[in-house]
Parts: sequence; C-alpha cells; structure tokens
Amino acid sequence: MLFSSIEFLMFFAVYFIIFRLLPSRFLITLIIIGSLIFYGWWNPLLIWVPAVLCTIAFFGTNWMEKTPDGRAKKFRLVSVILVLFIPLVVFKYTNFVFNEMMAPIFALDDVDLKFVLPLGISFITFTMISYVSDVYSKRFPIEKKYTELVAYTLFFPQLIAGPILRPAELIPQLIRGHQKKISSIGLGVTIFTVGLIKKVIFADGIASSINPIFANPLGYSLLEYWLAIVGFAMQIYCDFSGYTDMAIGLAVILGIKLPMNFNQPYMAINLQDFWQRWHMTLSRWLRDYLYIPLGGSRCSKPRHLTNILVTMILGGLWHGANWTFIIWGALHGVAIAINHAIGFFPLTQKLSNYTPKTIKRILTLAFILFAWVFFRAEDAEGAMTIISGSLFSVVDAPSFFSDYAFELLLIGVFVLLHRYDTQAYVRLAYRKMNKLFLTVTIVFFWLIVVAASTGSSQEFIYFDF
Repeated sequence: MLFSSIEFLMFFAVYFIIFRLLPSRFLITLIIIGSLIFYGWWNPLLIWVPAVLCTIAFFGTNWMEKTPDGRAKKFRLVSVILVLFIPLVVFKYTNFVFNEMMAPIFALDDVDLKFVLPLGISFITFTMISYVSDVYSKRFPIEKKYTELVAYTLFFPQLIAGPILRPAELIPQLIRGHQKKISSIGLGVTIFTVGLIKKVIFADGIASSINPIFANPLGYSLLEYWLAIVGFAMQIYCDFSGYTDMAIGLAVILGIKLPMNFNQPYMAINLQDFWQRWHMTLSRWLRDYLYIPLGGSRCSKPRHLTNILVTMILGGLWHGANWTFIIWGALHGVAIAINHAIGFFPLTQKLSNYTPKTIKRILTLAFILFAWVFFRAEDAEGAMTIISGSLFSVVDAPSFFSDYAFELLLIGVFVLLHRYDTQAYVRLAYRKMNKLFLTVTIVFFWLIVVAASTGSSQEFIYFDF
C-alpha cells in the first residue's frame, strides 16, 4: 500500500478508528497486527524478513548482555550485527557480487538469481543495528518485552523508507499510556497533505518526462538533458521528503513524534552541510555507527579523510547494488574530504571564509546535480552520456519550451518554494491560519491530487533501497 493510494487511506481510516476505541494496553498489539497487514500487502510471503531480523536482535542482545567481559561482549556484538546483515547481503547484493566481481575474475557467465527484494530491508536492518549497538553502549536499556521491540521494528509509518529511528526515539513513545491524548489530527493531516502534494504533483508530475531520458539517454537536446538533471533532483527530493512528511503526519495523528529527515538540503553551502540537511537520520546513522567506529576525526589527517571516503562509499552501496551508487558515494566522499581538508590549512580556510555564501551554494548545488545523474542512471556509461549531452548537445529552444511547459512550471514553483520547505513553517502555518480557511485549502489540494493522480500513484523511489 502506497501512502498516496486509496487502499492505504481506507486501511488507515479503519486502523485509526480501532486505535481510538481500543484501551491503551492493547496498542502494542494493534501496532504489530496493523503493521504486518501493511507490510504483507505487497508480498505476504516476505513477512518473515522483519520478524526474523527483530528476533535476531532481541535474542542477540540478551546473549550479548549475559557476559560482563568487555572483549567477549564486543565479540558477541559483532557476531549479532553480522547475522543481522545476512538477509540484506543475500537479497540485495548476491547478484552484484557474483556478476560484477566474481564472474569477470573467473570468466563465469552472468546469472540472475531472481531474488525478490523485501521492502524496506535496508531500513529495517539499520534500525535493528541501532538497537543492538545502543544497548551495547548503554545508550538504551535492553528491551525485556519482545512485543515492544517488534512494535518498534514494524511501526508502519516509517517501516518501509524511514526515518531511521533510534530505540530511544520511538520505544518510549509506543509504551506511553497517555499517547492517544496528545495526538493532533489537524496538524498530522496538514503535514501529510504537504507530503502528498510533493509526491503526486511534483515527483510523479515530472517522472514521465525524465524517465525516458535516463532509460535511453541518446539523441536528446542540450535542454532536455538539463531537464533530466534538474528534474531528477526535484523528483527524488519531493518523492523522498514527501514520503517522510506523510510518515511524520501519520505518526502525529497517532500521537507519535518522528524526527525531521530533511531541512532545505538544496540551500546547503557545502557537501558537509548538505548531508546535515538531506536524509538526516541516515547521515547520523552513518556517523554514529560507521564513521566514528572507524576512528572519525580523532586520528591522523590522512586516516580522517579515508574514514570519510569509506563511509560515503558504503553509504552509496547501501542505496543499491550497482557501480553507479558506488561512484555516487565516492564522489560525495571525495567532496566532503576536500571540504574537511580546506580547514587543515590557514590559507584555504581564509579563502573559504571570504567566499560569499551565494557562490558556495551555487557550486554545491552544481556538484549535487551532476552527482545525482550517477545515482539515477542505469549505468556509468548512461550517466556520462547525459553529462556530456548537457554540455555539448544542440540547443532546440522553441520546441523545448512548448513541449515541456508544465515540467518547467513545476521546477520553477519548486525553486521558489524550496527555501520555505521545512516543518517549522508548516507547524507555524497550522497554528496561525484560520482553521476553516486551512480546511478549505487542504480539501482543495486533495481534489487537485486526486485529479492529477487519476486514482493511482507511482511507487516511492526509496522503496527499492
């Protein structure tokens, strides 16, 4: 069920009615049952995947905590984490490792093992690793009730594509007895509507124009390549941040507060700033559970820069089993390392300090746009075709502006509104606006969404990750 589908709205309406009627002591059970229905809607045969991961984390932490010995406890931590990674590696990376690494070395024929990728397996795996690691480091007490850990794992608003939640961010809220009294239906619907608009009108609205260019990138004009580059930057942001807004809105309706995951990322002044604004829960996860354990910045300068590069390459590989994701992660890793290296020398730091923020934003955005091409392209050759085409192809201006007027309008509106796209503004608008006017506005946009989607919506991009 997509958040933007009729099926989900019917499911959530029934779920919310039951949620309001049930006594608080049954809410954990309701979360588990409702989330299993939500997850199993795509493929009931794969419900076992999150259940197995949660079971591994629950019994693994109990096994880990049974020894007071530091070395033995660390060994058990590593063992549990490695076991948690097994389903992810098997489902997501087996084909890539065999066909892209082993086959060329041993002169083997390519094979397609035809594994069906379980939805949200990367997010669920990272969530379980957060729990196990936080118990090990004493940031969160071990969960004694299996059902509460299952509810934390399966909580359906963020189950498929995040935000990636630490146990301290969700478990206490799920077991809080008075949670139903603090829900805000109006605020939740408002936040959900913002996400719905991003997804259906902006992301889905431009998808049909840019997908063919990435699928077969030969033979387009210079402006069409630029439409694909800029359009995808808008699409992936509106698609993913739209999902997050809808997840946060649903959680608010249920009395749960989820962390912010995006904060005007295309306003960043450098790549380090970008990753503090884009997919913020993943950035913090990579920092706390990969970058810092590797040594972080508390080491020699070469090692520090290497840690950054390794973290971003693995972050790129997390997004998908393709060389394009590795290249995308490596590009960001190199750029962030350069950003850190600038601070190593007084002269370069001074030059950076005197560079106007507008120039920094333009340079940062240019890098992000071209790096996104590798993220979206089918292969590295296709990415290079689009990038070279955006620089050296023929310009066909009159035909372009008439053929892509709607898409250019979407991009223009997005550029104008992006600086205001933060939940702080949404919450402020909700508090300040006349509630009747706000209700009419929400109904108006829902009608536009229904008309634009004609009863259907495209799958969220991050469902594949």
